[in-house]
Amino acid sequence: MNLAKQLVHSALSMPDRPAVAIGERVLSDYRALAERVSRLGAAFREKLALAPGDRVALAMTNVPEYVEALYAAWHAGLVAVPVNAKLHPREIAYILENSGTRVCLTTANIGASLGGMVLPRSLERIIEVPSKEYVALNETDEMPVAERAAQDAAWLFYTSGTTGRPKGVILTHRNLTMMTLCYFADVDSIKPGDSIIHAAPMSHGSGLYILPHVAKAACNVVPESGGF
Repeated sequence: MNLAKQLVHSALSMPDRPAVAIGERVLSDYRALAERVSRLGAAFREKLALAPGDRVALAMTNVPEYVEALYAAWHAGLVAVPVNAKLHPREIAYILENSGTRVCLTTANIGASLGGMVLPRSLERIIEVPSKEYVALNETDEMPVAERAAQDAAWLFYTSGTTGRPKGVILTHRNLTMMTLCYFADVDSIKPGDSIIHAAPMSHGSGLYILPHVAKAACNVVPESGGF
């Protein structure tokens, strides 16, 4: 069981459906998104030498690349660590250390704020998104989806830390698959061609809503402002 297979299914069954947009401008359909995810996942394994189960942090504001980075981590069998972009740099540095993150993808504002922090020894690379280094990762050959067990960790989700240091909660591939199915049963139905506007942080609840929308080949829209 690997959550990335939901994206592969949508790409095979509805390849021409819009997958990611910024404002009204569609950036990729499901065929293109799946290809980019496969290449980025391969780069995580081959160029960055990450192994299944390793942690990849997404310390990013709302950007279109968030979707592909999230699914690329799962495609490669890695564990995604979403980091709230509004946290203080000290809190972000703590999460990176506590999670054992080896690679951190950041947007420019967050990467700059981490520049003066003491970062953990486990952290090998900070890669800004977008950047030439990030673009180069997508020049790797594609790879098949890594096999993962249902109980394997997929998402290491940290609490806000308002009453103490943030605490990491492990969500498995089974947890997130059931959450996706519960969305259809308890929240809303989604049809191919529908859209979701990610005005709330993709590192939090809005990011979880990426999953059911990808499963149904809907479009993930990032506002040009990046938020509300």
